[in-house]
Amino acid sequence: METPRSLETPRSLETPLPPSEGTRRRTAEELGDYLSDLGGLLAQYGCPAYRIEGLIGVVAELEGHRAESFSLPTALFVTVVPRGAPLSPIHRMVRLRSWSIDLDRLLHVDRLFNEVAEDRRSIEDARSELRGLSLRPPVYGHLVSWIAVAAISGAAAVFFRGGPLEIALAALLGLGVHALGKILGRHEQGRFLHDFAGALLCSLGAAGLGMTFPSASREVVILSGMIFLFPGMTFTTGLAELAQKNLVAGSARLMEALVTFLALVFGVALSVGIAGALGLPLAAPPPREALPWPYQVAAVIAIAGGFGVAFRTPRALLWAALVSCAVSYGAAAFGQRHLPAHIAAFLAAILVCTVANALARATRRPAQLYHLPGMMLLVPGSLGFAGFEGLLHGSYLAGAEKLVQMLLVAGGLVMGVLVANVLVRPKKLL
Repeated sequence: METPRSLETPRSLETPLPPSEGTRRRTAEELGDYLSDLGGLLAQYGCPAYRIEGLIGVVAELEGHRAESFSLPTALFVTVVPRGAPLSPIHRMVRLRSWSIDLDRLLHVDRLFNEVAEDRRSIEDARSELRGLSLRPPVYGHLVSWIAVAAISGAAAVFFRGGPLEIALAALLGLGVHALGKILGRHEQGRFLHDFAGALLCSLGAAGLGMTFPSASREVVILSGMIFLFPGMTFTTGLAELAQKNLVAGSARLMEALVTFLALVFGVALSVGIAGALGLPLAAPPPREALPWPYQVAAVIAIAGGFGVAFRTPRALLWAALVSCAVSYGAAAFGQRHLPAHIAAFLAAILVCTVANALARATRRPAQLYHLPGMMLLVPGSLGFAGFEGLLHGSYLAGAEKLVQMLLVAGGLVMGVLVANVLVRPKKLL
């Protein structure tokens, strides 16, 4: 009995596998079109460059061809070398203008290319369904999405040691930033202003609300209300791509994160100038203590559900976000009590990704489903923002200290992911 081909155990790309007996030989043109569609959608739905390039190479190998790809945040280049010289290579290019994490569609792409690899579906059928993915209705309606925004901002306030007042104000400002993004997203150029305008709105809103609620911590409210804008995941993904020797893609993501940080910091700095010109008081932040553990548990549940909705996780798999966030929060909370922040982040990343890889092997689903929500709790976006803000206000020593701490934490996360992939090797390419 013939063993079906699979993408779960990739072999060396130096010697392509011959196609299975009894299957139709796919031409290089067909394969090039299919790989460009496949890789472009994976990039659009938040898949890192090194995973896309590895997957394209293995898929081509299973079809008896050889493929080289070059993935960037804004484009994908694919070259398929047909079996048997002297046929000319086939070149394809896909331009990407927007990208966001969409686990529901990512799971569909994963299912499709596995069915093609196992000869249970033709490339033509798969390409037809891939083109129809953009027409799929969203997993969650508008109301649920807005509730998720408020839940994430409110839960972030708990993690930043805010009280019930800060939780309510952060949720309100988070909704305002989200609404502003919806408005600016309708304009071709206005969408590039979301980070700057969101930071300006959030900071001005915190200053205005501070006059009504002087006991509220402006710092907590701003950080929590802007939590969606922090490019912590982009920054960490960029470092991971550099660690995987995807130098161009990693550098591009790091530059994207840097520009985003600068836009956020300038938005806050402009609001401080406006508040000063209007005579709005900017009170020093009051001392804060962490809320009792029931609030912490509720915050973990709320932010897990919020990330599940934000990442468009299928409803039946929302438990994955809860498990990921619970493991992440528990490991980080324990580590930070006994270890420096970067070592705690390193150990937490190992645990989160080890659990994610084990669940991915057990359920035959992409590991990203299980590790993305947990990693979002660990990324050091707020440290980077605080560091740039300190530099802007002349606190060079404090700002540089925050930036160094951000680099150490991000490095710990990247190394933790690499170690976890060695301890429990992912069974699938995604």
